[in-house]
Amino acid sequence: MNYQPTYSPGTALPAHRELVQPWLSEQRLITFIVVAAVSYQALLCLANTLVMPASRALVGVTEAIILLACAPLLARRLLPGVTILACIAAATLCLLGLFNEQINIKAFRDLAIPFCFFWLGCNLGKPALADRALRVAIWVVLGMGMFELLFVDLYTELFDIFGYYVNIGSLTPITEYVRESKLQMNGMRPEGIGRTLLPGILGPHRVSSVFLEPISLGNFASICAAWGLAHSKQEWRKGLFFVAAAVFMMVLADSRFALMTVSLFIVLRLVAQGKLINLAFFAPFAAVIMLVAVGMSTEQTGFWNDDLRGRLAFSGWLLMDFDIPMLMATNIQLTYYDAGYAHAIATFSLPLCLLLWISLWLLPMPTASSHRFRALISVYIALILCISGSSFFALKSAGLLWFLVGCCLQNPAAPTGQRASTGGKHDQ
Repeated sequence: MNYQPTYSPGTALPAHRELVQPWLSEQRLITFIVVAAVSYQALLCLANTLVMPASRALVGVTEAIILLACAPLLARRLLPGVTILACIAAATLCLLGLFNEQINIKAFRDLAIPFCFFWLGCNLGKPALADRALRVAIWVVLGMGMFELLFVDLYTELFDIFGYYVNIGSLTPITEYVRESKLQMNGMRPEGIGRTLLPGILGPHRVSSVFLEPISLGNFASICAAWGLAHSKQEWRKGLFFVAAAVFMMVLADSRFALMTVSLFIVLRLVAQGKLINLAFFAPFAAVIMLVAVGMSTEQTGFWNDDLRGRLAFSGWLLMDFDIPMLMATNIQLTYYDAGYAHAIATFSLPLCLLLWISLWLLPMPTASSHRFRALISVYIALILCISGSSFFALKSAGLLWFLVGCCLQNPAAPTGQRASTGGKHDQ
């Protein structure tokens, strides 16, 4: 006869059940947030195609909902360091608004995402849960990517990407000719350039999956590769999944940036050991020196070629034009596209950029895996700012990046009920 224990309302649950329930709720919440952060643009595009026109305001409201979904974990513990740094950043942006006679709302949004998701990851503090959530997100991305690759006509019937970006104000309608493709402008490699990875098999089409643009899929692949390569040798099977998935996504998107970053990550993982990994701190400074050197060695003709050297030279030319007021972000006359360093300095000022970078490297990483991930994403940040203006700040990649950085601290906050019973000893 099997005995089934019963519990009266006043009887405490066994310890293992007290642990299982919070674990399950955390896993569901984190999985929802990670999947929503990487795929919300696809849902909005689907609604724009089938239900109603999308708008920039709708995108903002959706991002706000995703940030609010983080509240249950954010409320578990206040992070004084994050709060102080956020206040300094907000005060700096307000001061810059007074100097420039306008408040840059987007700058507040661009900083709110990393602060919120880092806080989320820090309070979760469990890389194993992050592994599972990221794995689900990868399968969602791969599933949608294969659907786009194999059934591109049906995919574009459901996801009118070009029309979506026109409606939210990211593109202007093309009136000179009829555009047949509903993919993003960079969704096809033009003739004369051609696909880099497997051109004979995949043709000119660049898969974008839930991200709607192949550039973002390449950025997502780079972050996944960094997370996988940061795993220890004892967890090589877990790490291998993320690296293999990253390579597959990189090929689908024909992402030359991901090809460069993932290749460099692998070299660093094999070569940089011990304290050598800390040299990644200097990655953005080395990148800026390289940009200026390329700019100085390239003749300024008023036009720049849309290739790697052209993009690097263009970024270098912009940086060479910065004077002291522009470095302080108080005399900015231009909007900087495809030039991340110029965009970051013009938006946040050089002192705030340096403060944020140093703060990243002052985080107390407890394990070798955490140290590796910080070093790899430092290289990723240094490289993406060379050729891209604002994609580094996009929620669909930035949210995941800073969430994983927070998880690397491995200092979870106790659930609310447990924290109350222990007298709040987990608060810092």
